[in-house]
Amino acid sequence: MGRFKEKRGFTLIELIIAVALLAVAGTVAVRLFVHAHVNNRLAADIDRSVFYGTSWIERIKSSPGDWINGNASALDPAVCELDTCSYIVCYDEDWNPVRGGENRPQEAEYEIYIDLFRMTGSDRLWAIELRTFKIEPYPLDSEPNREIHSLSALVNVTGEVTGP
Repeated sequence: MGRFKEKRGFTLIELIIAVALLAVAGTVAVRLFVHAHVNNRLAADIDRSVFYGTSWIERIKSSPGDWINGNASALDPAVCELDTCSYIVCYDEDWNPVRGGENRPQEAEYEIYIDLFRMTGSDRLWAIELRTFKIEPYPLDSEPNREIHSLSALVNVTGEVTGP
């Protein structure tokens, strides 16, 4: 008669606590996943930026006179002249060039700004500076037009490389 009934299973409070702990752990795991995804995307964008930036520097080195004299669009239709010795190349989300990108900003996801400067004290020595920007912010980031990467080099107007 004095037998106690064995208790089996969990109480409602124990289940609520377990679900709450799983929810907190799940939120942390999802946030870590999103951060890893954003960092992976940023690393891929930096890699592409270095690749395309180096390619543009080599193009400029091969014919610096065309770039200095404002004839770069004759070399590549993706290049848009912003000002004297200042150019822009727009790319979509898959890093395909957008022709006339400055006139079609809704299609552009990335922009490479190319600036050429005459070095003081030399008529033939020019500096090339490239800056790559992501127009739309990354997830969990509120900063639009974020600079991804920058490159620079020196070139003689004769095409002879004088620096990195």
